[in-house]
Amino acid sequence: MCSERNTGDGGCWTIERGVALQEHRGAIATPAFVYDEAAIDSLLDHTDRLRAACSCRVLYSLKPFSFVDVLSRMAARLDGFAVSSPFEARLARQITGDRESIHMTTPGMRREEVREIGTLCDYVSFNSLHQWDMYHEELGRQVSCGLRVNPQLSFVDDDRYNPCRPHSKLGVPLEELAVLGPGRLAGLEGLLLHSNCESTRFSEIHATVMRLHAQLGELLQKVKWINLGGGYLFDGSEDVPALYESVEFLRSNYGLEVFLEPGAALIQSAGYIVSRVLDVFSSEGKRIAVLDTSVNHMPEVFEYGYEPDIVGHDDDAPYEYLLAGCTCLAGDLFGEYRFAEPLEVGKRVVFSNAGAYTLSKAHMFNGVNLPTIYAITEGGDLVLKKGFSYADFAGKWGADANIAD
Repeated sequence: MCSERNTGDGGCWTIERGVALQEHRGAIATPAFVYDEAAIDSLLDHTDRLRAACSCRVLYSLKPFSFVDVLSRMAARLDGFAVSSPFEARLARQITGDRESIHMTTPGMRREEVREIGTLCDYVSFNSLHQWDMYHEELGRQVSCGLRVNPQLSFVDDDRYNPCRPHSKLGVPLEELAVLGPGRLAGLEGLLLHSNCESTRFSEIHATVMRLHAQLGELLQKVKWINLGGGYLFDGSEDVPALYESVEFLRSNYGLEVFLEPGAALIQSAGYIVSRVLDVFSSEGKRIAVLDTSVNHMPEVFEYGYEPDIVGHDDDAPYEYLLAGCTCLAGDLFGEYRFAEPLEVGKRVVFSNAGAYTLSKAHMFNGVNLPTIYAITEGGDLVLKKGFSYADFAGKWGADANIAD
């Protein structure tokens, strides 16, 4: 999600991306998640330029959004997928067949899943030295084995997002890796790092690469590939050349195959949540507008205090509302927004920049249904992709799957 609220038709809500959705708003059954195919294609243009400029390989990380139709659309312009569980790996393999590569890293590898991981994935980066000791000999017969390294170089102020936070669970600390003897990592073919979150400053990844060069140069000489992870956004970045320089440095100095695995960067600004006003009333001097969506459809609003972007919000507009979700959770609130026209029951409210970490985290608390999924096609048509029903809710709790909706 964007760190600043949207103020109308500028910023992430561009005219090109917004017009088709505006035209179809009345036909959308709310709450709804809408993704824009043309916007996804535009975001993939960044990866095309990146691959052409520095000959790296680009994967899409399934974490933020893993809807099959979108993955299938992306696959033709990517070198594979990055996954963190056998379910994600199975889905990625379903999309790619034998064509592209699938990379896995996870802090929670289960012994009973190792065989399946070996059949589904092409690259596995172990999260710890203990994980390496337990599984690398078995998996090394099927996949290219690597280690996740924690560069111990922080750029994220909020430790809830910071992969390099003190006592991080994510990766082998660089200072520990730097002193290992040569026999300790026999069979190691690659390294993975993921050290940032929603940054547009590629100078930070350059600083990280230079830190690895300074402290792990001998190990970099021995491995075949490096995965620089994700955590960076292309939109709004002014120093993409720093990324090109980082990739070229690793290729020219160490002969490494370089991978990147953006996630939110390729979907965030291509998704919207469309909601409808259910009620408007006053509470101790504030106007409350209750929507038919919920923070449970955008969990990071509640978990991390994001203020989502709302189409039409204007700091100087005369009508102010506290936008609230429709569940009985007291904290089911999106924040205070101002509009040029008053909100009334039935009016649509659109959240922009909602493509990442919404549907992948959404749930049915209070029995509130998940958003219906629509696509805006390249031609501007609205297409219903998937709906959810009582059977989805009841099935989760073990009720008869054939129960009537």
